[in-house]
Amino acid sequence: MDVDDNFPAAKRIITEIQCIVNSDPNLKEFDLVIQPESQNKSPVIYIDHCLGLESWCVRHVYEYVYQRLVSVRKRLKRQESNETITLLTSALLLNPEVLTFWNMRRELILDGYLKPDDELQFSAVVLTFKPKCAEIFTYRRWIFLNILKDFGCNDIVLNELAVGLTAAAGYPSNYNAWNHCFWFIQKSLEHENFSLISHQWEKTKVWCREHISDHSCMQYRQRLLKCLVADKRCLQHLECCTSKSLLRFFNSDERHKLMRPSEDYFGEAIGVALDELYFNEDLIVMYQSHESLWNHRRFLCYLLVNIYKNDCIKEALMNNERRVSTKLLNSNELYVKKHVLWLQTALCIPIKLL
Repeated sequence: MDVDDNFPAAKRIITEIQCIVNSDPNLKEFDLVIQPESQNKSPVIYIDHCLGLESWCVRHVYEYVYQRLVSVRKRLKRQESNETITLLTSALLLNPEVLTFWNMRRELILDGYLKPDDELQFSAVVLTFKPKCAEIFTYRRWIFLNILKDFGCNDIVLNELAVGLTAAAGYPSNYNAWNHCFWFIQKSLEHENFSLISHQWEKTKVWCREHISDHSCMQYRQRLLKCLVADKRCLQHLECCTSKSLLRFFNSDERHKLMRPSEDYFGEAIGVALDELYFNEDLIVMYQSHESLWNHRRFLCYLLVNIYKNDCIKEALMNNERRVSTKLLNSNELYVKKHVLWLQTALCIPIKLL
């Protein structure tokens, strides 16, 4: 029996979905609406630039589009392009993890049937339904790398970074989203667009305050921090003030010893790392017993000791971590003891708790 006989309304539903996608350039979200039974009306819901599909018809619609798209692929020749696009739109909204379907859209872009900008808009909508889907991020990177080829324009890349942060907020520990953002940071650095890394450094600081348990963002900041301390050009647009952190961490003689004639940015670079260390301390004080914060702190200690190989830094870090451990022992005893043990075994920093 043909799938049309099983669910004759499928073609009308996917056509309605395609019309909405085509007519609304500001479409911002797709999701399923829980409705176990048909209400004798269209299951497609469209309100305030948001698209929904009632759950009772999902299996039937997906069976319809899947069978037809597989048939098109097997014949190795495309049906009429508009029909194929309509099938692909519904298929990917419902299940964006099928790489073959994204490959078919790639072919349609290359043949001129789909516009790259429209595809970025469409895939961003799909991300609202499946924010951790790796295939969507891969497709977006392919469009930038092979079609648009523009990493020097701040507005374009900032929009892509915003898409990544929105996806990260939609799913906990969304490493796919953060890796996607860092890929754009790397491409921007290759084009000497150094302002973006500073923008992300400030932007994700706010994000971390709102997602304390999500270590994926902190790992992203770790990668940004490595870039910041490795190249002074990345520090030029940084808005944070590092002098207070330097004054708080070192005395005047120690700061003088740290300066290197060949690296005039050394003090500023280490100041950024110290700013992050004190920011991390503030979060631990406000939000107790979050392992992600302690893991991030260990990275910062490791960075300070192993990148800035200086006895002065190691001694100052020992004094600072003794102060923090003593201060937080009562409220974070388990995490403090684990942190002190790690400092002793990994960094050879002896700390005795009172």
